Amino acid sequence: MDGTSDLQARAEGGVMNKGRRTANRILDAAEELFAQNGHGATSLRDIAAKVGLQQPALYKHFAGKDDLYRQVYERALKPMTDLMDEVLARPEADFADLTDGMTDLLAQHPNIARLLIRAAISSDSEPDTIGLDWLARMVSYGRRMNEKAGLPSSDDSLAVQIVAIFNMLFGFFWASPLIESLSGMKATDAPAMAIQKGLLRGFVGSLSGTSQQRPDQPETV
Repeated sequence: MDGTSDLQARAEGGVMNKGRRTANRILDAAEELFAQNGHGATSLRDIAAKVGLQQPALYKHFAGKDDLYRQVYERALKPMTDLMDEVLARPEADFADLTDGMTDLLAQHPNIARLLIRAAISSDSEPDTIGLDWLARMVSYGRRMNEKAGLPSSDDSLAVQIVAIFNMLFGFFWASPLIESLSGMKATDAPAMAIQKGLLRGFVGSLSGTSQQRPDQPETV
């Protein structure tokens, strides 16, 4: 069982059965292929071949390609919206915990960053409606987080802030090949993750006028 599947099994309170493990393998393969090739250019046959299954076996777990695509997003991003709901429900938000937590969650599904960017630039003639729906949800949470932090809420400033945070959070994983070519580290390696968390805390802290640096993390320059 891989690290992601193990984390999910613990979250569900036990060891996954064979069906759940197979479904997760299918989701892992689908996430990677959708990110590489896009929804339209990825077939169920491609996904089945990557997992080592016959295409009909996928229908035991998913109704079709759109259902599989939707569940790829759900698996990766629902834990993030749950975390943001938890932070929003607190009397005072800890944005350092939030950015650290979102970074850790994205590290479990780094390909979702490329999927969201694909959705953002999808054409009007062929919109990625599932991805765009998730983008709209994330923007809505961004607005609520801004209100929680008491940040300027004009349309212009809010748009730029949300895009900047989106780029810092998701772009880090989308650009993992560049990080690796420049430093030899993958985005999900512990040293790179520590630097990313520090940069995010500093950026969010600069927006809210508070320091997000934590004593157990190295300072960034």
